[in-house]
Amino acid sequence: MKRLPFALLAALLLSASVLAQRPVDHLALGKMWTFENPPLAYLEKEYGFKPDQKWLDSLRLGALRLGERDNPWCSASFVSPKGLIMTNHHCVRDQVAQVQGPKDWVKNGFAATSLEDEVRIPELTVHQLIAQDDVTSKVHVGIAATDDDVTAASKRKANIEALTVAADEQHLGHMHEVVALYQGAAYQLYRYRIWDDLRLVVAPHLQTAHYGGDPDNFTYPRWSIDFSFVRAYVDDKPADTSAHYFRWRQTGAQDGDLVFIPGNPGNTNRQMTMQQLALQRDLEYPMVVEQLQHSISILEPFKNRAPQLLTTLLSWQNSYKAIKGMLNGLHDPALMLKKREHEQHFRGAIAEHKELGKKYGDLWREINRLVDKQRDLLPKAMFYQPGFSSIMQRGLLVAKCLDETVDENDRKEARELAVSFAGGSSPLSHALLIDQFERASNWLRADDPFLVAVGGEHKSARGADWAAAIGELNSSVLRRDAFVRQVLDGPIGADMWLKSKDVGVVSARVLWPLMRNAEKTQELLDGGMGKQGSRLGQALHAVYGSNISPDATMTLRFSDGRVKGYEYNGTLAPWATTFYGLYGRGIEFGNAYPFDIPGPWLDKQDAIDMSKRVCFSSTNDIVGGNSGSCVVDENLRVVGLVFDGNIESLPNDFYFTSEVARAVSVHTDAIITALQHIYGMSRIVEELRDGAGR
Repeated sequence: MKRLPFALLAALLLSASVLAQRPVDHLALGKMWTFENPPLAYLEKEYGFKPDQKWLDSLRLGALRLGERDNPWCSASFVSPKGLIMTNHHCVRDQVAQVQGPKDWVKNGFAATSLEDEVRIPELTVHQLIAQDDVTSKVHVGIAATDDDVTAASKRKANIEALTVAADEQHLGHMHEVVALYQGAAYQLYRYRIWDDLRLVVAPHLQTAHYGGDPDNFTYPRWSIDFSFVRAYVDDKPADTSAHYFRWRQTGAQDGDLVFIPGNPGNTNRQMTMQQLALQRDLEYPMVVEQLQHSISILEPFKNRAPQLLTTLLSWQNSYKAIKGMLNGLHDPALMLKKREHEQHFRGAIAEHKELGKKYGDLWREINRLVDKQRDLLPKAMFYQPGFSSIMQRGLLVAKCLDETVDENDRKEARELAVSFAGGSSPLSHALLIDQFERASNWLRADDPFLVAVGGEHKSARGADWAAAIGELNSSVLRRDAFVRQVLDGPIGADMWLKSKDVGVVSARVLWPLMRNAEKTQELLDGGMGKQGSRLGQALHAVYGSNISPDATMTLRFSDGRVKGYEYNGTLAPWATTFYGLYGRGIEFGNAYPFDIPGPWLDKQDAIDMSKRVCFSSTNDIVGGNSGSCVVDENLRVVGLVFDGNIESLPNDFYFTSEVARAVSVHTDAIITALQHIYGMSRIVEELRDGAGR
């Protein structure tokens, strides 16, 4: 069958009257707009603001993607004509740790008082999107209507690689990326300029940036001053970025302001069906939330024994709060009703159109079939792993070496790792491993072969004494290098392995095929779900065209919104917080962690204008990857810096709303106050204000 021109279908095949019969919230899929297809009519209707191409180009070229060259993780922006870049402290925290040497710049802050003091950060880059090209037709060249899914995917992949190589050859020194939008309904070729000589300029105290710690994470009101500055250099000199940078607005954000956030959102689940979301609600998220909750409790007493343990704890706490917030949203009847109505509108539009019904009418049946299989697989994929057991890790390496179905090179690598294995058990890993099996007992069948193998004589109809079972596992012969070498190199090694009754060996023999089968099944299901997800995205584009925001892809978008407070907890959240609140919060909690205020801030308290703003909230649509994005007004002047969302925004992962969901940003007042009064960086204040609008 001839491939349907989806954009044309949206305009010609679906009449406005059909869609008008079923009102739908076109913003349910969010406000993460691409620059090649800006929602000009929507912006004019919503705000009376219609940007021209010059405005769009300036917004695009001032915004950046930050991270390693092939692994971006945050956003950033040029904020001066001399290569100065602003992002979040948490976006460069690990890189600061790598260059700080014996000095603890992460904890105590860093300020380069001159250009000569700015410190090179190896491998950190920013990407500037300088051109886009629609390559949808080129991606589909040579793909016949009769091609099966595997063949079509292979041809598509080859076309994308060819397009990228050709672009690299034509535009030397740039990086190119083919981006799939609407899950493959459209493709764009993005060209980036890479700035790879970045130097640290300012990083505040960790406690300044992370004020409130886990209790305040994903909340609002907020008092975190989460910013950092780095600078791009070219030929060992500050880069000339005078053509495209965001100027500083001296008044900062104000209540009711129209603001835009250019950045690189990572991904959302907004295109998932109700059945897919039910799977997350019933299995996926509860298992992950339980694991994180238990692990955080176990790790807490160990957190001060090593710096990396505190970092791990913070990461787990962040993940727990995020996923718990999403899970709560999946249990919200009103929100799920909106999601269901949106899906019904979408399905109705497909059913009412002959061609679309023929092409996509089986979508939900196919997705539901895969979801049913995932329900059986998810607990196995979660627990058929060695987890925190070094004994199991070594046992699996040995099992891999003895499995003749495994590629020879992979077996050789596994052998080297098994022989040189230096794993061990610590009180922390021991406690985490016991918890792993206790949780597994709740999610897997009682007669699950892996649980039976590890539990051994410690397992009964009433359950298992997992502490005793893990203790026996940790005494396995797999701890002995001589035994492992004998199994791998001895003339009867394989026979020894098969006949051993040691709990570690038995468990590894059982786990290896279970894990392999689970991985293969997961791969097949992922492939099937990927195919149906692509069809779903194409169907959405066919029905709604460019009226909806495409799925997030960790590439540049912009979001619109207003600075605005909201109702919460029986009261009102103000649009912005002040230094009065910051210092008051410190006093209220006895200046104890995580509400302790760093010494330099206490010492300079009298110099600080307490009425200055610290953080503010807005209705913009953000998600992970947007961290470090500038907040600009309609004249492209900097008024803030995004660093988080409130707890109410977490369900936006699957359905966007803005009644109480908010993006949370550092106000420019707080950044200037920190630079001037705490870090002695008047030179940066002057640079920011050079040519700034009022």
